[in-house]
Formats: sequence, C-alpha cells, structure tokens
Amino acid sequence: MVASKRRGFTLIELLVVIAIIAVLIALLLPAVQAAREAARRSQCVNNLKQIGLALHNYHSTNDSFPPGAAFQPQSSSGGTQCANGYDYAMWDSWSAQGMMLGYLEQRPIYNAANFSWSPQGTMGQPINITAVDRVLAVFLCPSDTNSGAGRQNINNYAACFGTTTGSLSGWTDSTPPPNGNCYQKPTGSSGAFTFGLSYGVRDFTDGTSNTVAYSEWLTGDGKGRFYGGFTPPSMYRANFMMSSGVPGPSVAEAYQNPANTMSQLQACNAIWNTWKQTGGGTGQIGDIIGLRWAMGTEGFSMFNVLQTPNDSTFPFGGCRAGSCDFCWPDSSFTISASSAHAGGANVLFADGSVRFIKSTINRTTWWALGTRANNEVVSSDSF
Repeated sequence: MVASKRRGFTLIELLVVIAIIAVLIALLLPAVQAAREAARRSQCVNNLKQIGLALHNYHSTNDSFPPGAAFQPQSSSGGTQCANGYDYAMWDSWSAQGMMLGYLEQRPIYNAANFSWSPQGTMGQPINITAVDRVLAVFLCPSDTNSGAGRQNINNYAACFGTTTGSLSGWTDSTPPPNGNCYQKPTGSSGAFTFGLSYGVRDFTDGTSNTVAYSEWLTGDGKGRFYGGFTPPSMYRANFMMSSGVPGPSVAEAYQNPANTMSQLQACNAIWNTWKQTGGGTGQIGDIIGLRWAMGTEGFSMFNVLQTPNDSTFPFGGCRAGSCDFCWPDSSFTISASSAHAGGANVLFADGSVRFIKSTINRTTWWALGTRANNEVVSSDSF
C-alpha cells in the first residue's frame, strides 16, 4: 500500500493568501468607516430634530421660542452693583438649551438648575454646577472627537443670531462701572435668537422654513484653558482668535454693509495666517468654543452666519477684536457653524426641519437664511 504524501503551503502560496486578505481588508475598511460616519451623521440629525421639537413645544406653551440668553444676576454682594443691587454679565446667562431642558426629556436636570442665578457666577456656580457640567448626549455630535465626557467642551449645537455683528446688548445705567459689570438691555438681532429677547413665529416674516434656528459646530480642541501663554497655540479650525489688530465692526448687521464685513473677515484671516506661518508666536487662540451648553452667549451656545459652514476661505471658528488673556468668545464679530461631516453641516430650521447645508453654499445665500425678517427671497434649490 502506497502512503499518501501531505503537502503544506509553499511560501509563495502563503504570501498570495495574505496579499488577498490584505486587499479585501483595504477594500472593506473605507466602506465600514463610511457606514459608521453615516450612523454618526444620522444621530447628529436626530439630536437637532429633538431640539427642534423642544423649540416648538416651548413655543406652544410660551407663545415664543426661548431667548438665546435669559440674563440672570451673578451675585448680590461684592464687586460693583448695578442700580438694582445685583451684579450682571452678558457672558454669564442661561442659554436657550437650558430653558428647553424640560422639553428634551431632561426634567431632572431642569429641576436641579436654579434659574434665579446665572450658570457660572459667584452665586450661580456653586448652586448650578450639577446641571451646568452635566454631559448630555442630545447636545453632542458623535463625529466630533473633541467634545463629550472627559473633554473640556460639551456642546456641539448653537442657536443662530443671524448676521448681527455688533453687541447683542447695551448698558442700561448711564455709565458702566469701571471695575465691574452692570445690567445690560437687549438690542435684538436679525436671527432667530438673541440676548434677553424672545422671538415667536410671528416674527419670522421670511418664513420659518427659510430661517436657520440651530446649527452644529465643532468644539475647540481643548488643549489648554485658554490662549494666554501657550507656545504655540493650536491652530485647529474650531478654535477662535482674538487680536487688537482687528477693528470693530462699523455696522451692527453684515447685510447693511457687505464690503465692510468682508474687509473685517479678511483682516481676521490675515492675522490667522500670520500666526499659522510663524507657529503661533504670541497668537491669542481660544480653544473653548462649545465650552458649556448652559451658557447663553456667543461661542458657547450661539453663533452667527458671517462664515459659511466649514468655511475654507476663513478657516477659523471665530474672531473677536481686542486683547486679553482670559476673555471668553462673547461679543465676537464672527462665530461659525462647522462640522466633522464631509462636505457641510447639519442645520435645524425654525420650522423644525433639519437639512444638510453644503460648505460650498453661497455666502450671501447663507446670510439670507440666517435672518428671520430681512425680506430675502431664497430659492429651495440654492442651498
């Protein structure tokens, strides 16, 4: 009887099999990654839809959407008080998201918040820390790896204050104290939200289906508390910049003087590019965009539409005139929408619909979508 010979794989055959497996993995990996990103983008859309539903439930109860910032006092002692005996700050107020918690199935967090005091002030911070620091999935885009639990910044969604470029408030006392904050009155905005005022559907004469209510944005990369003293500061596209070389806007609304607005954006961009080429130098870069969903101010829970989503011409998260080591992004000239999704960003309109706005959208069209009552005619095929 002849014994059969067992023959193993030759080295060449083994290499061929490994090569085939490697090719299959290389072909499948992009598809798997694309499927995962599609799921993350779908979750982001769902988050915005929940915010939209909460907005309209709030409107049904209160006959208006919530204000972008409700404006509560920081303290009743110390510092410099206003005429009514309280200390206020525009940058320390409850956001629209905070006021909508009860409509977002977050009643326990809503009940834990004390809306008689600001989120972060001398009185508000110890009282409201449980609510303010809570990481909520509904306010997080899963595609942004710089936000969420264990991160510095926990808010990926912001309310739109239109094309407004000036301050959203003004002093009510005749002269603001030189060493303290005082009560500020709202001045309104061209968008769906503003400081201290609530707009209802009746105020959207451009139509709620043609007016941006909320957008997603990338949070800052959180590589430092703020920009002072970091060499080099991070030039991540979601970080914002501050420079004394940037002039303040001469008009409060971009659409009133587009040339001035573009000149301002270009001035910001020139400084940003200089910092980028020199490795940052003494560049003042803030990495706290989206710091807290509870904070009702520009850069934390409010944005405007001067920059298009993922703006390639002006590739920074925002720009503020001035110079200080620990200034927040409030009163910024521009704070932009952005995303980690390829090609654009998810945007919630005031009618509750969510649409994907391409990064290539015409800037003038984006400005028109950002205003609620500017009488622009925007065709549905233009964005």
